[in-house]
Order: sequence, then C-alpha cells, then structure tokens
Amino acid sequence: MSDPGPRPLTIEIDGFSRRAHLIIAPPRSGPPKQVDFAVRPDDSGGRLVKIEAEVIFTTADNESDGWRHWHVKIYRCASGPDAGLLRRHLHQQAAALQRVNSYLPAPRRRQAIEPPWAVVPVQVVRGDGGLDKIDDFVRTVLGASEEDIVARLRRHLPDWLGTTVRPEEILFAVSPRIDELTWEDTNSHPATEHLEAFATLAAGLDHLHGNGWVHCDIKPDNVCRCTYGGRTDYVLIDTDAATRADPPPPRVRSSPRYAYRGIRESDHALSAGLLYAQDRFGFLTVLLSALAGREWVDRVLLAEDPEDRDGGRIADSGDRVARALAALWPDDRWQPLREVLAEPFGTGPHGQIALEHPAPWAAGWLDRVRAAEARCGDPVRAVRRTAVPISGLVSDAEVERVRIAARAHPAGRNQRVRLAYSAIAQGAQATAARRFRLAAWGWGAGLTGGAAVVALGAFVIGR
Repeated sequence: MSDPGPRPLTIEIDGFSRRAHLIIAPPRSGPPKQVDFAVRPDDSGGRLVKIEAEVIFTTADNESDGWRHWHVKIYRCASGPDAGLLRRHLHQQAAALQRVNSYLPAPRRRQAIEPPWAVVPVQVVRGDGGLDKIDDFVRTVLGASEEDIVARLRRHLPDWLGTTVRPEEILFAVSPRIDELTWEDTNSHPATEHLEAFATLAAGLDHLHGNGWVHCDIKPDNVCRCTYGGRTDYVLIDTDAATRADPPPPRVRSSPRYAYRGIRESDHALSAGLLYAQDRFGFLTVLLSALAGREWVDRVLLAEDPEDRDGGRIADSGDRVARALAALWPDDRWQPLREVLAEPFGTGPHGQIALEHPAPWAAGWLDRVRAAEARCGDPVRAVRRTAVPISGLVSDAEVERVRIAARAHPAGRNQRVRLAYSAIAQGAQATAARRFRLAAWGWGAGLTGGAAVVALGAFVIGR
C-alpha cells in the first residue's frame, strides 16, 4: 500500500469515559530551550545521572470532548537511552502528582483529566508511539496510522522537530492549558477574597510532601486559575523541577528570587527539610502576591534589604516582614492578619522550624490566616460607607449586593469590575420587570440605567 503522505502530529489520551484527540501545532516561539535533569537510573538510590535535552514549547487543540486547549513540551534528547531515562523520570513525576490530585475531594466520580487539581496533570508520551500508564488512570499514545508504525514514524514526525531527529530520542509532555493570573501591583488593603482559591493548592501541597515529593519552583508565574463547577481554584503548573525530597538532588532547579533563605545561605548538601521549606516559602510568596500585590512582594520582601550589611532580604526575617506589612496596611484592625502572615518568615516554632519539618503545614497555616482575617475589622468597608453617595433609586442593600457579588470571586480588579457590572445588570433587569413591566419598558430602562450608573459608582468609589 502506498504511503498517503504526512499526517498531522496527534496524541490520543484516554481517561475513563473521557478522551482527548490532540492536534499538535508547530511552535511559534523562539529557539529550543536547553535544560538538564539529574535523574536516577533505578530505584536503588544510587548516583544521579545528568541528562541534557532541548525543549520545544507549543500548544495543541483537542478535537474530542473535554479540555479544549493544551500545553505541549517536546523534549529532544541526545540518544535513545537518554530519552529512556528522562521518560522514566518524567513519568515518576507525573505519577506522583496524579496521586496528589486523586486525594482531593471531588464532587463526583473523578475523571483523570478533570479538576479538582492541586497540580495540573501532565501526561508523558514516547516519540516511538509507546504507551504509558499513570496509576491506571490515564493512558496516552502517539497517534499513528493503522499501518506499520515503525515504517511510518519518520514521516509522522514533522520537519520542525529537526531533519536528523530519531523517534526514540523524542518525548512529549502534554497538560491542559488553564487561565493565567493577572497579579495586582500593590494592594492598599489585603485582597482576602483570594484566600478561598488557595485551599485546594494547600491541601495538595501537603499530600505531595506526605508522599516524599516536592515541586521546588513555586512562584507567581507557576500558579494559574482553574474555574470549574461554579468554583475557582489556584493550581500549580510547570513540574519540571519536581523531585523526590529524600534522597535530595544536588541542587534545586528554581528561580533564585523565590529561593528559601536556608537554600540561599546553604554551603553544604541539601536536605529534605530544606526542600519542603523551599515549597512552603514559595507558597508564602504566592499568597502574599495575591493579598498584597506581586510588585510589592518583589520590590519590598524579596529585594535586598539596604539595612542588611550581609545582603539579606526583608523576607529573611519575620520581624522585618511584620514591619513591612504594617507600613503597607497601617490600620490596626489588620493586626491579627499581619501577625499570622509574618510568622512563617521568622525562626520560631511557626517559622523556620515549621517550614523545614516534614509534618503537613500548608492547609493548617492557611486555616490560621483565614481565622485571623475573620478577627479583623473591615476598615475599608467602614470608611467606604460614609463616602458612597446613595441615590433614592438605589438602596443600601442593592449597593451592598453589588459589592458582595464583586468581592466573592477570587479575581483581580478588572474581573471584579466585570462581576459588578453583571450584578448591576441583573438587578436592573429585576427592577425594570418589577416597576414598569413590558408596557413601560422604554421609560423604565432609562430610569434603571441611571440606577445602574449610581450603583456602579458606589462600587468603584467603595473599593
């Protein structure tokens, strides 16, 4: 039978009753990124082997049910044996992270490629068309014709992978693409509406550590928003740096800006405790980036402290973090929240000792943060009430309804304004229907529109 010619590069994913048929797009970014991994050839705990690879970043569209858009990483290794070792390493990562997600409570029987997730799941596919299974949840296979796959594989791989590449040197890692977060620069009051969205991530981080694994590269760029079933979770992405905590790797593959103090100052081998603390410190900086603003965290907490002769950072001291938070949110009614947020940056039982201990930490600390926030008065709302002009067309209850709707969703300012518009539109429709009915709709719509403008002004001024 004659060869019908090149076919689109496809990947099939089968997870229980859900399937994905991914069509891989040619990359649009620049040249491949050079990366290296320290991997163990077996489970004996022996020496690590360095594997170097090129990574191509691209995307895929799903032509079947389920998640529509996907991320794709394509690893090109120097040899087939190197690809085999890297595949084993990436598969162990994916399996560990899938186990974490399987522990999370789900509203119904879990589908392997559906949230809730603490970490976006990754599926690893061999370039030679082989199958991988992750705890019997998901199997993946490189799409191929019904003819002999070995004879056709060279043509199956596209030219943009390279003219000399061999299928056995290629690995694909695919994961659902979720929404990037838009971080505020600086918040003049704690944006505590974000706290609920961190609950799943915190629980997943504790499960990950309980299974002896660490993410190692938790930072704002590696946290996205996953919206499903009427709720929103913040979810970790980019698991390339994930590793077993014990025995630890020779170094941490993470961004220096978000490195834990003990790792920055360490002049000896890493320990499991330092790796747990690295994850937890990253979690702290991400949560504070949501509450206080990313620009403030980068510029104040994580920059070198000009008063520290040794080149330390404010984030290296619980006392200095507490003073920085007090300068940002000076109203004394925020004191309970400021104290709990600052404690992990210190050296006491709620600081370094807790961060480096193997016991679960993230979910319990997040509960303490939420409890502290509940003890705070709301100085912002108390001030805003006197500053909001209320028209006779709009009651205090209607304005408060708009505020509640806008603040109930963990999002940035732009999305909260959109939510406010939505709440106003719903209220306007209800008012028009109640007061004027269809017979007087033209006049009523104008009057209701005026009420909407007043309500929106009240919301914006009241922020």
